[in-house]
Amino acid sequence: MSFLQVNNLEVTFNLRNNPLKALQSISFDLERGERLGIVGESGAGKSVVAFAILNLISRPGKITAGEVLLDGQDLSKLSSKEMRKIRGNKVAMIFQDPMMTLNPVFTIGDQMIECLKAHRKISKANAKKIAVQKLKQVQIPSPETRIDQYPHELSGGMKQRIIIAIALLMDPALIIADEPTTALDVTIQAEIMELLLELCESNHVALILITHDLGVVSHVTQKTIVMYAGRIIEQGPTNEIINDAQHPYTQGLINALPQQTLPGEKLNQIRGTMPSLQDIPTGCAFNPRCDFILDVCTQLRPAFTQSGGCSVACHMVQAMKDAEKGQDAYE
Repeated sequence: MSFLQVNNLEVTFNLRNNPLKALQSISFDLERGERLGIVGESGAGKSVVAFAILNLISRPGKITAGEVLLDGQDLSKLSSKEMRKIRGNKVAMIFQDPMMTLNPVFTIGDQMIECLKAHRKISKANAKKIAVQKLKQVQIPSPETRIDQYPHELSGGMKQRIIIAIALLMDPALIIADEPTTALDVTIQAEIMELLLELCESNHVALILITHDLGVVSHVTQKTIVMYAGRIIEQGPTNEIINDAQHPYTQGLINALPQQTLPGEKLNQIRGTMPSLQDIPTGCAFNPRCDFILDVCTQLRPAFTQSGGCSVACHMVQAMKDAEKGQDAYE
């Protein structure tokens, strides 16, 4: 059994007697020390997956189907008290805005020590020693001084390093990073991602990286999931998805990268926008924006097709595979 298994996960928001499915049939697995990227536009459901894994979906949302197995234990069935033993301990999360994550009225040391004492029977002095060690690990200069400072006294990049240090405090087996470099400038982004990758490799920590940046995914992760309108539409080894994307949406994301156009040229973009949960098209949700639409795309939701090492939910890919076999895909 895999370290983390997500099976047919479904999250629904009940709004005025009108249930909206934010996630549908989400399934994937992750081994210890493995790194997974989840990509897609805003509104695809990436962050909802992270919150569902940690059982942090708040009302009016709830997990309505499926399971999240961590070492065989279904996290979706645990009580709030039981989940507090998991969050920050076995599974840690790095949020996208460090300015909102750190409490401005407590020192860095206070916040790190509180986290340690919440999960371990440990003295304040020993907790402070561990906190300083973790700050050194994330390359914070003069950690003995920084630990007594407040968040407003630190730069954005320094704050994000501290968030990573807090995530590592309990030596978790899994870190979920939800767009961890969004609020940082480009040079700091690269430093933070290099640091996160190095720490995960050296500590054999599994990583789920949620991002819209396929360039980061190609550098950091081993497997990738592409999401659209609350569903997985392509998943497989990262190098295969980056170098030979099968789904038209994934191809569009890759073509939209700045390096795909010459200097001075207009950037490529996918026409249209992500549909709202209240108005998801019939059939393939991507069909209004797709350049390769077939008649069946507006009628039937595509099943997964195996193409190389990837699973792809696309009628066109299925039709091409059937054509190779000399079959009519929809006869």
